[in-house]
Amino acid sequence: MKIMQVIPYFCFGGAETMCENLTYALTALGHKVVVVSLYSERTPISRRMEEAGVKIHYLDKKLGLDLSMIGKLKKLMLAEKPNVVHTHLDVIKYAAAAARLAGVPRCVHTVHNVADKEAEGRAQKIINGFYFSHGWSTPVALSPEVQKSVASFYGLPMEKIPVIYNGIDLSRCQKKQNYTLQNPAILTHIGRFNEQKNHNSLLRTFALIHQKYPHTRLNLLGDGELLKPTQALAKTLGISDSVDFLGSQSNVYPYLQNSDIFLLPSLYEGMPMTLIEAMGTGLPIVASRVGGVPDMLEDGKSALLTDCAPKSVAQAAEELLEDETLRVRLGQAAKTASEKFSSAHMAESYVRVYRAEGA
Repeated sequence: MKIMQVIPYFCFGGAETMCENLTYALTALGHKVVVVSLYSERTPISRRMEEAGVKIHYLDKKLGLDLSMIGKLKKLMLAEKPNVVHTHLDVIKYAAAAARLAGVPRCVHTVHNVADKEAEGRAQKIINGFYFSHGWSTPVALSPEVQKSVASFYGLPMEKIPVIYNGIDLSRCQKKQNYTLQNPAILTHIGRFNEQKNHNSLLRTFALIHQKYPHTRLNLLGDGELLKPTQALAKTLGISDSVDFLGSQSNVYPYLQNSDIFLLPSLYEGMPMTLIEAMGTGLPIVASRVGGVPDMLEDGKSALLTDCAPKSVAQAAEELLEDETLRVRLGQAAKTASEKFSSAHMAESYVRVYRAEGA
């Protein structure tokens, strides 16, 4: 079948990484995939996809509400004739309507976060709710926790919301072999600098750790609107010399393999791709107990799960710094747990949903 994936643009983020991974995995299964980026900006991810032979259309969207996107998407759908339109993030408001007008059999929409965080604003909730309740688009949740949030937020029956876990190409993971701490020990976080990822709390966490364990460093990979305020806070806390802001990286695996501990103290999550990448590497993990995270990892068995308060996260990280046996046990268990989050399994599950929708 032919699938059209529609996304705002390819910044470094979980939805964008998932879209890329799904595109490759669907293609490997013999399906045709065309991708649409509403904005015209080329990024390392989109260039990498194009180099791999993926066809990407750029629609030159204006900032803010741009209703011309409905007409442009309809025209493109009529030309490409996809069996399924698969939307990500807020493009659903344009793409589901365009698919209906173009006669595409059905839209599928991945809900990448807990529902009330993904659909910000009353208008987006009303639009999404209309599409879901009238069969214009089928919501797919990344985890049982996200499924519950979608059902509650939109008033939908649980059985109408399939759950499909995110997946990565596990063969790309560079497996960690040595769990003896480096000097300095490296703690790593990957994520966009926004409110969700809770960088302010992360820096305060590291300040507590660094006070007790001065031979530690914090690697931060990513970019975003809160990068400069986060850098300023690092200076205020007196830890800027021990925090490395490494920017967005097209290949995070060497950084993960060279880390001792992975930290993810997010305020909320769907099913974070970076967590799967850390799991596949075999890193010992400290993560906040939010969203789909407890569906991925079990506290005390494959990770240490806490609330997102600095003191709680720091205490868990210090346990790992003190205990190599614990690092080995949790890291190896996380690697084993990652096996159910493969991109191949994700693609097979989406194909079943596409076909159930009459594609």
